[in-house]
Amino acid sequence: MNKLKYTCIDLFSGPGGLSTGLKLAGFKTLIAIEINRETAETYCENHMAELFNLDDYIKNENQYKDVFLPSETPVLILGDISNVPDSLIRKFLRERFLTDTVDLVSGGPPCESYSIAGKRAENDHRDELYMHLPRIAKLVDAKMILFENVKGIFSKKRFKNSKETFFSLVCDEIEKEEFGKNSSSFRLASWQKEDVLLNCANYGVPQNRERVFLVGINNKYGDTYFNYPHKTHGNDMLPLVTVEQAIGDLPRINALEECLIYPDKDVSSNWVSESHKKFIDFVRGKYPGIPKDIAYDGKHLDSHKASKHFEKILMRMALIQPGESMKTAAERLIIEGKVELRNSYFPRKPYGARYRRLVKDRPSFTVTSHCFDEMIHPVLDRALTPREAARLQTFPDWYVFKGPYVIFHSDPRQDRYEQIGDAVPPLMGYQLGKELAKTLSIID
Repeated sequence: MNKLKYTCIDLFSGPGGLSTGLKLAGFKTLIAIEINRETAETYCENHMAELFNLDDYIKNENQYKDVFLPSETPVLILGDISNVPDSLIRKFLRERFLTDTVDLVSGGPPCESYSIAGKRAENDHRDELYMHLPRIAKLVDAKMILFENVKGIFSKKRFKNSKETFFSLVCDEIEKEEFGKNSSSFRLASWQKEDVLLNCANYGVPQNRERVFLVGINNKYGDTYFNYPHKTHGNDMLPLVTVEQAIGDLPRINALEECLIYPDKDVSSNWVSESHKKFIDFVRGKYPGIPKDIAYDGKHLDSHKASKHFEKILMRMALIQPGESMKTAAERLIIEGKVELRNSYFPRKPYGARYRRLVKDRPSFTVTSHCFDEMIHPVLDRALTPREAARLQTFPDWYVFKGPYVIFHSDPRQDRYEQIGDAVPPLMGYQLGKELAKTLSIID
């Protein structure tokens, strides 16, 4: 693994997908900020970070004196980023980490209000959270900024009749010049959709996942450039990584079963392509390696447990063929004259995004926070395990997830599926991180 040469602040950190990719590319996250406790606990477990409760600190600052003593241990601020004052960020940097700045400020604000699959309501308070990314980047005079979000940001407008999209608002905010002493401003590497919208499948991730990545460079570094990573998979390049290649080496288990250890066999004989080998090497920690602070024996698995399903759901899953959703399977059954089966095991109005069976020889569709009830195993009649979903997201097998396995989506807690689905794929973060490091090497 690359030496941790550069420093980072990661906002809206989630369980640490982006931080993991950046870490493997040579970035040490000093400060992370996350609002959900279960997700924060997952982050702390895997990044050896100290949990700092913002609400408790606001109530009684004196009880947290020791957390500002000099230390190399990362800190995760648990709380609402809107309540994190500039003074706290400065205090952590100066007193705990003995610096005034970082090389990179990164983050992906909550995407639900921008997503085409969501309600996209006006005046959603989450719409404005993007502003904290340039706020903190300018506060600490970071060298670079990295913003991530869904492609729905291209089309959602602040107001119904407005011409301004949130994409243009984000770009404007990042590039807005601040006036006054020690002010910072950034220049985006590109505003062009064809540059900033990346499909993770083209970089070795086994799912079609399109995301917007904006990269800004501090104007104090003049004409320094950033190159987006070149595609490596698809068309005449390496073959896209398929679902079967991503999860096929994991123990085969049925609903209610659990297996937390690899089968005792050599998987190298099963590689079908160079892209398959590269993927397995990444998720098993062989390349670019396992962080030095992670103790992992290469044998054990976390969260490879198949949840229980009601008998009616199991029967429904059995009727859904590869590539079909609950909706298209129900329509097929009617065409085939199997109306009784359709009416017995499917709801009156089946939702097209639910219970979609994966196709084993293709990349997955996008893994989301609803992946427990959106994705059916390509061969078995059950949902994916959290570990299988994590594989599609390229979380390495040494990554451990905290919190409940699965809970109702309306629960304020985040289960393991939701944590995994909301994350930036670590492999995508790694590909971007390598290019960010190249630009920072020019600045240095």
